[in-house]
Amino acid sequence: MRPSPRALLPFLLALVTHSLGCADTAAVPDCTADMEAEVCAVFQLVNQERVDRGLAPYAWNRELALASQRHAADMVANDYFSHTSLDGRNFVDRAEDAGYEGSPRGENIASGQGSAEAVMESWMNSEGHRNNILATGSNEIGIGLEERDWVQNFGFGQVAP
Repeated sequence: MRPSPRALLPFLLALVTHSLGCADTAAVPDCTADMEAEVCAVFQLVNQERVDRGLAPYAWNRELALASQRHAADMVANDYFSHTSLDGRNFVDRAEDAGYEGSPRGENIASGQGSAEAVMESWMNSEGHRNNILATGSNEIGIGLEERDWVQNFGFGQVAP
């Protein structure tokens, strides 16, 4: 008896993820517990910008972080810099592929900045990036970093209490 295509889906997704060199979920820091990672410094700086303007801080979302990390790793591995992956996927597709169940709302990317402070300064000096950081229609964020390629994904979801 042959397995149904649906039964093979988890195996195929794992195979594709592995063959593309995508980040494993274990490689994504948890910025609710382990604040040592550079992406967690960005998370703190983003939330400081929001609080300074009277906005609620973002909740950390592991799936958005996974989508961000995978995209940063893909850009480095394939030597490109774009919101659109070489296979045509956008931030919504990547968030869904990472298992995000909320509504993806935006993405910031940057390349070359050597620190959390430098990338935040760059993003806050860009109207579109700043608008994503200060958006009132998002309540969750995930951040990825590979070498000096940074990715932030924003979403609206049901934040755990």
